[in-house]
Amino acid sequence: MRRLLLHWRRLRADERGTAAVEFALISPIFFALLLGVVDVGRYMWTLNTMQYAVDEAIRAGAVQQLSIDQIKGRVNEAVKPVSSTPVTVDVTEGSDSLTVTANSTYKFLFPISAILSEANISLRSEMPY
Repeated sequence: MRRLLLHWRRLRADERGTAAVEFALISPIFFALLLGVVDVGRYMWTLNTMQYAVDEAIRAGAVQQLSIDQIKGRVNEAVKPVSSTPVTVDVTEGSDSLTVTANSTYKFLFPISAILSEANISLRSEMPY
């Protein structure tokens, strides 16, 4: 019995393998956070690229007097590399202004939660003639 107690104390004092156990406990949380940050970064990149495409297309449409189809084509060409889902572009010509609206759905590669697996993107820009 005494021998078993000594063996047990020696095992409790042994710290070999502690780092491996700690890594096994912490690594899933760390990698989930890392992938979440990367995915949110991709979302922001897509959002900024779409906003830039809408702004550039409306500026070109107002200055160069492009047709509605040319404006839509400019937006779709600019967002094609970053958007995995189709982008709906609406162009409205008023008597003194031009309005471009772009709508899309962003699908997260690694859903942040069961609730947030995709996000709707709706962008609008208006420019006077």
